[in-house]
Amino acid sequence: MYVITSLYEKYLLNKIKKTAAGIPKHVTLVLAENDVLNRDGESKLSSFIIWCKKLGIDIISIHIDILDAEKELKTEMVANIIDRLQIIFSKIPEEVGFYIYDEYGNLNDKREGSSSLVHIFVGFSGRDEITKAVKSVLADVKSGKTKPDDVDESTIESHLMIRHETDIVVRAGGKHLSDFLIWQSVYSELYFTDVNWCDVRKIDLLRIIRDFQKRQRRFGK
Repeated sequence: MYVITSLYEKYLLNKIKKTAAGIPKHVTLVLAENDVLNRDGESKLSSFIIWCKKLGIDIISIHIDILDAEKELKTEMVANIIDRLQIIFSKIPEEVGFYIYDEYGNLNDKREGSSSLVHIFVGFSGRDEITKAVKSVLADVKSGKTKPDDVDESTIESHLMIRHETDIVVRAGGKHLSDFLIWQSVYSELYFTDVNWCDVRKIDLLRIIRDFQKRQRRFGK
């Protein structure tokens, strides 16, 4: 059950439920590493996932951007973030499934769920994902599993780690997007929050959804 804490939240929620566009099925969130490495940001991520679940959002994709750093330092930072994510999900209802990937795109931890599904990529970008997909396609061609002339857009899509197009990409407290989900977000709506990640509230998520519903999506047309 979604708990309403203000009259304005109630107003927004009623508007959202009555709008034909409905609630987005796949929301993507872009964060910086500092958004997760402090206690407030860690708690906020847990709350955000719960809010999305209660609103009926099926898929949440989260990219945690790691700033340029030496390989050893980046690996240590990624490991630290993954440890924190595992603690976060240990406190989230088990019906929420998750997949956590490291900076190389390797699956680090997962849990099957019966409601929402969360994909989290720590330092692994959209360019990395497409490169990995192309290498996988080339391996299939080399082994004879796939004929060169049969390689098309759908072939590449079948080798992507996330095969669901995202409805809206949200960047918390920033003005620049990362290259996360390059392929899947080609027709996505973009939203930049006015507040930093630690200051995001339930009402901000409702505003994001309401803004999404008001937009006329053209899907490249």
